[in-house]
Amino acid sequence: EPSIGDSGCPERRLWLEGTPAQLGCAATGNPPPHVTCAKVGDTRDHPPGTPAVTSNVTWVKPGATQDPPRVTPTVTRAHAGTYQCRATNAHGSATRNVTVAVEYGPATVTLRVLPSANVTRGTTFSLDCGAEGVPAPTYSWALPPAPNLRVAPDNRSVTVTGATAANRGLYTCTATN
Repeated sequence: EPSIGDSGCPERRLWLEGTPAQLGCAATGNPPPHVTCAKVGDTRDHPPGTPAVTSNVTWVKPGATQDPPRVTPTVTRAHAGTYQCRATNAHGSATRNVTVAVEYGPATVTLRVLPSANVTRGTTFSLDCGAEGVPAPTYSWALPPAPNLRVAPDNRSVTVTGATAANRGLYTCTATN
């Protein structure tokens, strides 16, 4: 009867967006089991209640019987989720869930100036920076040199108190992970 262990099929995987999407789960058994994996809840082109072997990921199990090779897709954020891998041979089957997390670089960087980008001398304003990313991005700034700038502890915002001519210029926020 097939068996899927942690050493051949870790329950947590970390993929990087833009790399080839591959998940290998090694199973033991005699005869060698056939291994398939499907994203839990992925029922595209399948009747409700039946497992779907996703076409978005190439599942590789060296030495096992497998489906014909497919073009390996590139990892996207949509690949994140839980997959169920099933090893089957003439004597039975075994299943194992694998959780896939997808890391990606900062995207959709936003910079807001509050109350507005038009600043009157002597007023206070702030700039807030944000970005999507996994792991969470960190922030850095390139700012006009002025003594009345205060950067927040998390570096996501800058406050200018009592704006002067020294506060004119380009404010650049960089998000990295």
